[in-house]
Amino acid sequence: MTPRNGLDSLLRPEDSVLVLIDHQPYQLANLNSHDPHMVVNNTTALAKLAKAFNVPAILT
Repeated sequence: MTPRNGLDSLLRPEDSVLVLIDHQPYQLANLNSHDPHMVVNNTTALAKLAKAFNVPAILT
């Protein structure tokens, strides 16, 4: 694999994958470091952006 430079070094959908792990209600209930609503909103936004850019997603 040859190194990429400039714009070619940016992430591309075909070279990316989004993995969302353990975003479940009981996991968020014990989250003390962040506001659970903020985590849900940010995760939702990230998933929507992945879909908009055709980035494959893996949900566990």
